[in-house]
Amino acid sequence: MKGLSAWQNREAFEYTEQLDGPLLAWEYLRRNTAYRTAWDARNPAGSETAERDWGLLRLIDPMVDARTAIPIWQPDPPSTLRVVRAPAAKEGLKLYDLQIARTPYMVRDDQGTYGTASMKSNSWRVHVADGLAEDDRIAIAVPVDEFARRRVAAADRFIVDLKEKSTGSPKRLSASNRADRFHCSVLQAIDGVAADATHRQIAVAIYGQRRVSVSWTPDGDLRARIRYFLKRGATLVNGGYRTLIYC
Repeated sequence: MKGLSAWQNREAFEYTEQLDGPLLAWEYLRRNTAYRTAWDARNPAGSETAERDWGLLRLIDPMVDARTAIPIWQPDPPSTLRVVRAPAAKEGLKLYDLQIARTPYMVRDDQGTYGTASMKSNSWRVHVADGLAEDDRIAIAVPVDEFARRRVAAADRFIVDLKEKSTGSPKRLSASNRADRFHCSVLQAIDGVAADATHRQIAVAIYGQRRVSVSWTPDGDLRARIRYFLKRGATLVNGGYRTLIYC
């Protein structure tokens, strides 16, 4: 699995600092042994049941990390925007304004296609309704469900982003208010254990040799942190990832 052999390289995990909840959830699920087994043994005849077991519309390759993968969680997270044709609109944005990235990992359902829209300085997760042409005017449809208010707020941020005059390059879907590097450290610790590393070796990879040489003790703060990372990581890998999808 990509990343495990390079688990000691902190830079290999830094991309996770820019992920939002649904993409972080994928980083944990793809490390789940049972999920990897389900992927290897996938059977089209029983795929719907297998996918529901994990909360996905379609199983996706656990070798593909969140920089490329487009996990489609069911129901849609509040941050997923449903793009439809605007009725009788003479002005407004067109589908081509979204600059939707075409990748092999785009997923279809019976109503349209999921993908990532890159515009201005941000990226957005979108579901584009079938039948939309590139020059069609668009609107955002908001399902009336338990996440309706959060979906409206996301649509508002999306529209503001589209109208900004930023010239920055698009970013991957990013997490808000993520002041620390918690998930980066947790994922690195998980991969360290998978590579049979000791707690001290994991601490060196995360905090550096100098700090560990000075501060490491069998029952000290650094050891406690590694234990917490591993405990929290095990929870997230084994089902707790779902809490990240709808947070």
